[in-house]
Amino acid sequence: MEYSIKGREKKVKKVFYKVLIQFLLFKLYAPLLSKKSKERKLNKLHKTTALKIGKTFMELEGLFLKLAQQISTLSNLLPEPYIKAFEEAQNHSKARPANQIKQQIETELGAPINQLFSSFDDHPIGTASIGQVHKAQLVNGDTVAVKTQHLRIDEIAELDLQLIKKLIKIVTYFIKIPGFDEMFQEVVKMIHEELNYKHEADQIDTIAQNFTGDDRIKIPKVYREYSTKKVLTMEFVEGEKITNHDFAKQHNLNQNQLAKNILHLFSKSIFIDGIYHADPHPGNMLVNEKGQLILIDFGAIGNLSKNMKEGIIILMQASILKDENLMIAGFKKMGFISSAPGINKICKKIIHLVNDYLVNELKIENLNLNEIDIEQINLSKIFTLIKELNLKEIEEAIKIPKDWVLLNKTIALIMGIVGEISPTVDVYQEVKPNLLKMAVQKENMGMIFKTTLQQQLLRIIALPRKIELFIEQAEAGEIEVTQKNRKAEIKIVYALIQQIIFVVAALYCYNIYLNSQNKIMFYASIIGSILFLKAFITALVIKRKIR
Repeated sequence: MEYSIKGREKKVKKVFYKVLIQFLLFKLYAPLLSKKSKERKLNKLHKTTALKIGKTFMELEGLFLKLAQQISTLSNLLPEPYIKAFEEAQNHSKARPANQIKQQIETELGAPINQLFSSFDDHPIGTASIGQVHKAQLVNGDTVAVKTQHLRIDEIAELDLQLIKKLIKIVTYFIKIPGFDEMFQEVVKMIHEELNYKHEADQIDTIAQNFTGDDRIKIPKVYREYSTKKVLTMEFVEGEKITNHDFAKQHNLNQNQLAKNILHLFSKSIFIDGIYHADPHPGNMLVNEKGQLILIDFGAIGNLSKNMKEGIIILMQASILKDENLMIAGFKKMGFISSAPGINKICKKIIHLVNDYLVNELKIENLNLNEIDIEQINLSKIFTLIKELNLKEIEEAIKIPKDWVLLNKTIALIMGIVGEISPTVDVYQEVKPNLLKMAVQKENMGMIFKTTLQQQLLRIIALPRKIELFIEQAEAGEIEVTQKNRKAEIKIVYALIQQIIFVVAALYCYNIYLNSQNKIMFYASIIGSILFLKAFITALVIKRKIR
């Protein structure tokens, strides 16, 4: 590893300016090539560039390995050669000499190693880009895992962040990735948090407290008196990788139940508690002989923001009501959709095309991992879908919110593990209870009523104009109006007015309940909600009869 600031900067500039020149040359002569030749040469350029960047990352180590880890999760955004190169680089962490680690511990804890520990294993049990973990025994006999930062890693981290920022500017010049700047800011925030082991200790305690009394999971205890910003001493826990099938068979562990436990525990942590372990790969997720899930390495912690949580709830409402406008509102709340003019029209087009493909071509009705048959995927239909989706329109409409970076990574890792240990488990059915609990939490009920009220008001405001157009078309002879249709239209208007009245009543009662904790008002708000749903279903049935 190159430690000097000048040396690291020199290595970065050397490789990335080479890459820059190669892409600039390609951009100059690309218009002269045929489409097939252009694609072939671009793919070759990506391969050679990815190898150079990956090799440089491995030589520099430090935060460049952390960056490789983050980028390797963007498999749907970056060309494949980069993903492969970064996956190889992230597994390249080298252990530092034991004397360096001991020096860091003694400096941080203010005492010689032999006074702090009765034994200390010089060989690390885990090594990462920022630090490494050694097994030790406290003077009182407790076996612990001591996580220690590499010497000067905080100085190197600040330099690396500046160099990485320059690198990203180069990459995004050629590969347009919407929301990449926000993603980088989230990575910077996460790295600063990982460099502060006191912050990690606080997160461990918070998550442990959230799972108090749950025997399905075990969170290591933190020894605060042996921990600082750069040293973290935790309870040493025995366990095997969650994906170790031999271990599961040897101890008669039900892997289907284990997969369900993972989904229950993580969906609770994400949707109910709002704080979750954001790096649950098999090395950080263990299982013991009792079948308990053991989480280690809490360097990456995710928090479900209020906007993200509310957006998910609005999407749940939209899926129940089959309301496209509400779906778009949900994505906007989550930060996925920009506020550019005409964006709703673009979003509706995307939703229609993707929904038609998923339902009519793949026939996806739930999230069963074993449901999709590769043979049923019609490639010609996929290409048709891609043609119909204007890439420029998508780029204008869709953003990547920073809160989604860790959440997306966490979900991908969990789905990967669950798919490996129990491919037939129905993910949606296992996660649904915690999604529903999130929706009925006190702080979210008011938001649900408010959103529903807004949508119904918009319908009421738009209704007179729709009726006017309907009558104009009828008078012009463009449509045939029957007495039956007129009566039906009146019933729909009546049902819509009922919806407004019941939603307003429910919201009013719920607000009184929040201020006074009067249970009668709470039950009144529930009754109002039920009456609203009844009126909504009535309107829906009448509309279908007219059609």
